[in-house]
Amino acid sequence: MSLVPTLVRGRLHYGWVVAVIAFLTLLVAAGSRSSVSVMIVPLEQEFGWSRATISAAVSVNLFLFGLMGPFAAAIIEWLGIRTTMAISLALVATGLGLTPLMTEPWQLVVLWGVVVGSGTGMTAVVLAAIIVGRWFAERRGLVLGLLTASNATGSSSSCRRSPISSSMPAGAARRSW
Repeated sequence: MSLVPTLVRGRLHYGWVVAVIAFLTLLVAAGSRSSVSVMIVPLEQEFGWSRATISAAVSVNLFLFGLMGPFAAAIIEWLGIRTTMAISLALVATGLGLTPLMTEPWQLVVLWGVVVGSGTGMTAVVLAAIIVGRWFAERRGLVLGLLTASNATGSSSSCRRSPISSSMPAGAARRSW
């Protein structure tokens, strides 16, 4: 049975559609936030930057990821879930898209630290809690658990030993032009 007739007849609560979209958003955002860990050695080799310099960008990223939580809740209440998710994913895409153009350490801090950190912070557990609170009267614990698991899965999908990262070719994390 297809999804549209099921939704029309009311057999599937629309909150599940929202939860699936949020699950995928959280998965992508967390994977994007954590993917810089795979690029530490290639960045060191290509630019000659120290691990301390690269780690500074990661630190700014994690700081803003955590700091954005309360502000993300206010932004979601002000602009709505859909707009906030779109802004968040646009920030993450901008940070990822401009990464191949960087040549200086400050650009890494701005792109990965500020832009990606802020974007992923807007789609953290706060988003999951708001979606669960708005769309689910029953099974809140299940949905919140699934959305939290998507965040954890996205973070672990980009670590060096994960099946996704280990299946990448050796030079895939560095620029190839």
